[in-house]
Amino acid sequence: MMRSLFWSFAGTFLLVLLTSLLAQALVIVMVVQPITDRRAARVAEEAAREVAAEIATLGADPEDGDVRRTLREARDLRGVASLAYRDRDGRIHTPHRLPDFLEHRYQQLLETGEDPGPTMSEASLPPPPRDPRRDRPGRPGRGGGPEGGPGPGPGRAFGDAADRYSMKVLARWPVESSSGILGDVFAIAPRSELPLWPPRVPRPLLLFLPVAVVLSGIGAFVLFRLLVRRIRSLESLATRVTEGDLTARVVDRGGDEIGRLASRLNRMTESLAEARDRLEANDRARRRLFADITHELATPMTSIKGYAETLTDAEIHVDANEQREFLRRILDETNRLAALVKDLFELTRLEAGAIPLEREGLDLAALVANTVVRYEPRFRAAGLELSLTGDGEGAWIDADGRRIEQVADNLLGNALRYVPAGHRITVTMRRAAPGDSRHVFTVEDDGDGIAPEHLPHVFDRFYRVDPARTSEGTGLGLAIAREIVERHGGAIRAENRPEGGARFTVELPAA
Repeated sequence: MMRSLFWSFAGTFLLVLLTSLLAQALVIVMVVQPITDRRAARVAEEAAREVAAEIATLGADPEDGDVRRTLREARDLRGVASLAYRDRDGRIHTPHRLPDFLEHRYQQLLETGEDPGPTMSEASLPPPPRDPRRDRPGRPGRGGGPEGGPGPGPGRAFGDAADRYSMKVLARWPVESSSGILGDVFAIAPRSELPLWPPRVPRPLLLFLPVAVVLSGIGAFVLFRLLVRRIRSLESLATRVTEGDLTARVVDRGGDEIGRLASRLNRMTESLAEARDRLEANDRARRRLFADITHELATPMTSIKGYAETLTDAEIHVDANEQREFLRRILDETNRLAALVKDLFELTRLEAGAIPLEREGLDLAALVANTVVRYEPRFRAAGLELSLTGDGEGAWIDADGRRIEQVADNLLGNALRYVPAGHRITVTMRRAAPGDSRHVFTVEDDGDGIAPEHLPHVFDRFYRVDPARTSEGTGLGLAIAREIVERHGGAIRAENRPEGGARFTVELPAA
């Protein structure tokens, strides 16, 4: 079954959201609520202690109005929910006169520390009508009219809440005087039935969490759609490449991880296309090589077969001289075939790196000069002039002497086969100049040169400038020469001379 990235993101988002809500609830219950309770208890205890000290200054039997005013001022100043004073006669004094149904609850709360809570009839009572005096300015503090009447302070809010919630005692402090304990001051607060959410939190804040969740969901969805659109473009690229379309590209100008991935995929596709082109080119070259080998092998074998059939046919009269000529031609074609197989095998091993080079220090100028001396009689017999020029003394190289000599042989043999009689072939040796790291020798002629369309292919296997012309060569000499030179870290090239004729240049690293 295919998995959708949408549900992976959505599931992760919901899981993180629920985990965050749970963590917030745990933090509220285990951290915020205890801290709030301790702070409320500390504030309540300080308020109760101060009120007890003030009531003690009012005398042993203070007036109820003075006590109420003291409680109300302390309540507004300290910010506690409510304060109550119970004298030694058991009478309860509060900032405001209490209704009967609250007075008996206060009595039981202060005596036992437990609030029975509101009855069903009390909890269903509507809140008292708003007193216009609650909005009138009074003395500094959190509420109260000028005559100590009800104000908009927390006491009234507590009175409203007390109608519907149970109460708890936060602190208790005795009122002491010289005549003994006059009573106790209590700091009281409502115990909400919903302890995780204070009853006085503004209602608009209750909508914050669901609105935040909805907005977060919308933002996550939009972000996800943008992300998925980019990922699907990468998926489309991968699909097209899998189907063989290496021209496919993805356009993603983002500089983030997905944009960088798209850029790398494009480069990878380009590399695959280049590799495929190289493979196709190699395959074409391999097919062409097989065709060339077949042709080169078939030519001498056809001649051998023809002469052999003629000699063995009883109906054809062949005299002794013709027999010797046919046998000589069979031998020549056999030698040519053997040379072709030998050169082809050697070239294949050179290209595969299977022939080790037996390097040694040798004088390139002396090697080239010896080769020229060996070939000079053959050139003279062909009506060609061969000469050696240049200053190559001390042109030492680190190379396989037999292989470098083979390069010179192949170049001179190529000139011997293709340069018409009456022309001149010049071999030039040039030692590396100061600051140069290569010695150079060239083989050039003053003939007709090489047609421009043939120059790029003269080092290819079996390539002949004039395919119709028969020659003793195998068509592999220049290809072998190139492999040997490149194995030595050098270079070989063919070009036409401005004044006419062809030039082959060989460069080899100096020792």
